[in-house]
Amino acid sequence: MRRYPVVLASALATLAALTSTSMRAENAAPRALIPESRPESSPKRYAVRDAFTVKDLPAGTKKVRAWFELPQEEPLQRISDLKITAPDGYRIETEASEGNRFLYVEIAEPKAAAFDVSVEFTLERWESSPAGGAARLLTGEEKEALAARLAEFPNGETTERIRGKALELVEGVSDPVARARKFYDFIIDDAEYWKKDPANLKASGKGSASYCMDCKTGNCTDFHALYQAMARAVELPTQFVMGTSLKPENDGVAKFDDPKKEPGYHCWVRTYFAGRGWVYSDISYADVTPDKREFYFDHIDDGRVTFSFGRNIELAPKQDGPKLNWFVRSYVETDGKEHGGWTRELTYRSVK
Repeated sequence: MRRYPVVLASALATLAALTSTSMRAENAAPRALIPESRPESSPKRYAVRDAFTVKDLPAGTKKVRAWFELPQEEPLQRISDLKITAPDGYRIETEASEGNRFLYVEIAEPKAAAFDVSVEFTLERWESSPAGGAARLLTGEEKEALAARLAEFPNGETTERIRGKALELVEGVSDPVARARKFYDFIIDDAEYWKKDPANLKASGKGSASYCMDCKTGNCTDFHALYQAMARAVELPTQFVMGTSLKPENDGVAKFDDPKKEPGYHCWVRTYFAGRGWVYSDISYADVTPDKREFYFDHIDDGRVTFSFGRNIELAPKQDGPKLNWFVRSYVETDGKEHGGWTRELTYRSVK
């Protein structure tokens, strides 16, 4: 098995061409929607290295299939200088539902029990800012174009209890932005982010709206699942966004001395307001940084990278196992069954 680095000029052209606005389902009727544009402000730039080791492959394995995250090309980030080092025959695949792209590796009868993959790239990342204009209720054409953003997904269902609370919160409130703010504030005030008290609080582990509602705690996936479930009750379209936070304290770290310090994952959400367009929020960050509560209602910072969109993910090519709750980092199968033997280390440094 051979590993080699390639600077993918043609792949970069493809990534640049397949922007989020052209790839996502809501643009099936683009004239009905306000397109998302890239901010005019200056971006922050990072050199990023995303390194994986797939290990502990069982002896006698007939086939290994592995999917690895790739940075998405979307209005808030631009990717350049992409370099992939992976086993021979890797390829970039795109799934149709959300436009998510993956690095795909398939190995028949692997001779070794482990292999490495790395993805290096330059990231330009913009802070989001809310679009101007007055929000209004969706038209029928907009509802049709945004049907995928109003649909339920596993663990994010709008239960009767959630629906009842959502309608109670917005009683007498007609402005869509004010309704969204009611849900945002309710979650921050009613739930505690689990890392505030890890001895007594925990996340659901599955991004559950009902868990966050009932247990009044969770992590970013739980908080945003509840927000999406509440928003759906009043026909506010939303989309889940998964990525990694690029925190200042990890900027320039070449290797982590403790795997627990590795950046892991973080998620946020965006809401479509008719008459305004897409607006981004980060409810869990607002919960743990109270001084930025106003900011994170309709902004997200430039210290993050987007790796995928949506929940209930079918990979490309399709995995043998069930749809994934979300996708970030990696997913590996050996002979059609999920294999958990892999590690990931993402490092980055700010560049000018």
